[in-house]
Amino acid sequence: MKAPILLLFAMYCTGTSLAFASGSQATDVKHGPAGIAVDEPLVSARSKLIKQGWKPTRMHTRDGYEYSGVERELAARDFLEVDTCSFDSSRCILFYSKKGACLRVDTMGEQLKDMTVTRWRNECPDAPSEPNSGDAG
Repeated sequence: MKAPILLLFAMYCTGTSLAFASGSQATDVKHGPAGIAVDEPLVSARSKLIKQGWKPTRMHTRDGYEYSGVERELAARDFLEVDTCSFDSSRCILFYSKKGACLRVDTMGEQLKDMTVTRWRNECPDAPSEPNSGDAG
């Protein structure tokens, strides 16, 4: 009777320590694909990604989306991978792809020269909606 209880307790402790270990490890990741890093300027990170074969994913090519603010500045400088930027916190989301994999890069900054990478993750953009698709809302 004691052996099964001890085994169960050991499994619980191991599972708990692994859960905490994997959670802390995820926050310690300093470098991402192509060696990009948190707080790295967007221009530099983008250059590294492109050199490593990541391709900017053109966003809003057929959905009638109108860029404004930082989005407009990025689009004017051919950063057409910009999905959206917030008005209140100067955060932007950009997408890249490589051999069927997707990468989302989040940035912070009000002008391109000041924009830095805040995080990244393997995430694909939502499928673009067709203009006038008849959706009610």
